[in-house]
Amino acid sequence: MRAKKKERIDPELAAQIKEAREKKELTQLQVAKLAKVTETFYAMTERGEANPSFAKLERILKALGLKIVAKKE
Repeated sequence: MRAKKKERIDPELAAQIKEAREKKELTQLQVAKLAKVTETFYAMTERGEANPSFAKLERILKALGLKIVAKKE
């Protein structure tokens, strides 16, 4: 049986999330609290190690004052 590959957030999106937090001079804990997620989960998302649900991603982006915009290929 093959191991199931873990899905993860797009690395570019993860980097944008981190950049937005740093520009706002917020800690990971502050954003996590605003987004109602754990600090560990938020940190994993920022590092590209998590795959947040749409609802969690939306809360994280809202906490940072960002919006979801469709990416043109």
